[in-house]
Amino acid sequence: MNDPISSSVPRFRAFALAGSLLLAGFVGCKTETSDRDLKPIAPQEAIDLASPRKTGTFGRMSNPIWVDPRTPSSYDAGHIPGAVSMPFGSGDFEDVARETLEGRSPILVYGDGFQDILSDAASKRLIEIGFKNVYTLRGGIEQWETEGHDVTSPEVPSDGSTGP
Repeated sequence: MNDPISSSVPRFRAFALAGSLLLAGFVGCKTETSDRDLKPIAPQEAIDLASPRKTGTFGRMSNPIWVDPRTPSSYDAGHIPGAVSMPFGSGDFEDVARETLEGRSPILVYGDGFQDILSDAASKRLIEIGFKNVYTLRGGIEQWETEGHDVTSPEVPSDGSTGP
């Protein structure tokens, strides 16, 4: 004779096990940083954040730093004055970030332009390793220049030559 209660016990156990595994997956796994975690800002907003502030709405963020995650050749071709070159593709990005950015706020990350995913990726990684007040410059160095802000460029000898 089939007992409806005893035949449902294995199904209940299987359901309970599946539910607990699913719940453990949500609770026990590290969440990844998404685009929603990014704080995109316009060039003027970045300038405002990089200016020394008194204690106020955003707290005290008076030790700003610009981060350029592009290749060294892109950095050398022109970068925001004072920016540090931290190529995102390099294997030591996290180590350099921990050494260079400790105690700095805000951290302002920029790339080439509006379609540049490198700056977003670098910003996300900085957030994931624990940095706060990380901002991504909308439009990158292209928008920065378009709005009339200074960019350092390689020095060209006065005779017009490009090298030794």
